[in-house]
Amino acid sequence: MVTANGEIIAGISLLIMGLIFIGAGMVNETWGAIILPDLVIVAIGAATLGLGIWTIKYEEKHHLSSHHH
Repeated sequence: MVTANGEIIAGISLLIMGLIFIGAGMVNETWGAIILPDLVIVAIGAATLGLGIWTIKYEEKHHLSSHHH
């Protein structure tokens, strides 16, 4: 069963935020001046989303449990 973890939620929210900022940059000249940081936000969001997907696959493969002795 695939569940959403914190990395996936954070990655999706950063991707959406970055895309909204890029959209605002296309409409507003002031927001258009900061297009490069918007792309960095999108890249960080994509990397965080990728980390979340990797974490789910790793935990499914290794069957990590919360009982460590």
